[in-house]
Amino acid sequence: MAIQLFDNKFYEKTMTDILNTKIQTGNLMTLDTDLQGIDGMKKEVRKYTYAGEVEKLAKGAKSTKTGSVTFTTTTYEVERWQQKFMYNDVDVMTDSIAIDTGITGMAATMVNDINSKYFNELGKISNSYEYTVFNYDSVVDALASLNLEIEEGLFVVMGNDLKATIRKDDDYKSSRQGEILYTGQFGDICGVPVIYSKLVPAGTAYITRKDAVKNFVKKDVNIDSKHDPDSKDNEIFSTRYGLVALVDDTKSIKMTKKA
Repeated sequence: MAIQLFDNKFYEKTMTDILNTKIQTGNLMTLDTDLQGIDGMKKEVRKYTYAGEVEKLAKGAKSTKTGSVTFTTTTYEVERWQQKFMYNDVDVMTDSIAIDTGITGMAATMVNDINSKYFNELGKISNSYEYTVFNYDSVVDALASLNLEIEEGLFVVMGNDLKATIRKDDDYKSSRQGEILYTGQFGDICGVPVIYSKLVPAGTAYITRKDAVKNFVKKDVNIDSKHDPDSKDNEIFSTRYGLVALVDDTKSIKMTKKA
């Protein structure tokens, strides 16, 4: 009986489908493909800050103050994310779903890696708010400290510890429960979706937007495979080039408990 083997297109399609549907932070950050098709393995990210003041002037008077723009530049290196999965022809005869299970595991591991990078970038948010007791009011105060006229697009991300705390808050329980829009969403505060993840550090919550963090893709998932006709071993390599970076935290804030 001949062993059914698959070409790279089969592996690549399966892997790509899993990544596109299972990535947990995919809808919490912006996908950027500007690095594709150009030379270079570095990305310079500039974070801008504007400082200015409005003056009341008499007729004919000139401005005495001038607004200015400052920025900080962070250089990110494009990274290669790769995994290797190996199986033998005998494994396929023993268990017909061995290949699918292996590819699913590879995809899940890749997802976990990207998720970790996303939350690592959220940790770099420069705006901060310290709370004494984490509750509905503290989230409202943190939102107010951002001083945004329009809060559309914002969401709150917290860990399981703060999720349990906020669920017990009477103000939260009496508030309108929002329509489920994001994976992990369990309600909203003042119309702002509340999301939880185990990857958020204890006692920490982030109020942010989708455009705060970007997933720069240099080269999407590429699959290579090879078969050893002597040992009957098969190897699958999945490779992806890119980087995850915090690009704009002017509309984001990090909430932590006062020491």
